[in-house]
Amino acid sequence: MNDVLIQCFRAATETLNFTTAAQSIHISQPSFSRNIAMLEEELGFKLFWRSKQNGVRLTPAGASLYNGLFDVEKQYLELLEKSRRISRGEEGKLVIGVLNGIVLDSQTFYHIKKFRDQYPQVKVELKSCSLKELEDNLLKGICDICFMMADIVRAKEEILCEKVYSVPTYFVVPKTAGLEAGKVYHLKELKEQVFLLSEEHPEVNQGVIEMCRNSGFEPNYKMAPDYETKILWAETGEGITAITLDQYVRNSSHIDVIKVAEFPDLDYSICWHKENYNPTIALFYSLIDEVRQTY
Repeated sequence: MNDVLIQCFRAATETLNFTTAAQSIHISQPSFSRNIAMLEEELGFKLFWRSKQNGVRLTPAGASLYNGLFDVEKQYLELLEKSRRISRGEEGKLVIGVLNGIVLDSQTFYHIKKFRDQYPQVKVELKSCSLKELEDNLLKGICDICFMMADIVRAKEEILCEKVYSVPTYFVVPKTAGLEAGKVYHLKELKEQVFLLSEEHPEVNQGVIEMCRNSGFEPNYKMAPDYETKILWAETGEGITAITLDQYVRNSSHIDVIKVAEFPDLDYSICWHKENYNPTIALFYSLIDEVRQTY
């Protein structure tokens, strides 16, 4: 059923006269009649009764189809207008997952605030999550997007990522470790320290261990069950671990923060499930492109 056939059917239904209907859509009467016959053949049932005495009348099936087309057209127009409003930022909802312990002055919240300012009619709901919950909430559809390190989810083909900004990597070290805050160290200078790792992301752990080995030593490490426990252990002096400076632990009076030369900057990204078609996701990553041009 194409647009021409629908147009013919609608004109015939509203005039109940094939000649008048053909004239109203500017085609010949024979072509109009052929189109109606083609439509009936395609559908497998009669749309009209035709007789010399009574003229053209809708069959019950034809009347049902006509009424249904009105409903479909109405739903289509409503959907189209809703999509236009969303594209203009006039409505919608976006659930954003952020890692537990992110400070408000981080670039994460800068981008969220900019989105809220630009699209005030979109309801933005923030959800604080553990590192594991960030990924799980994307896969389960609990969050529309999450701010997280792209390296963590790179192996998950269901999750798409868009880089937002880069952050330098630092190490949290106990004040009792005797290391100078703010100084840049090489890994080999930390070989006597206990490296804190997390069971949640073995690929990240392997990267740390390989960097230590490349620096000439086998690291002494302790494995925490999750990222949050690892940070807690670091604050209580059980070892050292890599962080970014958007974590609250940076303000702890029990730790210092040092730079380690071998650790590169990390890409902070927004991530979303590739089958999540919430239009506000596209609005958010379009905003990122705009902000990036101002860097």
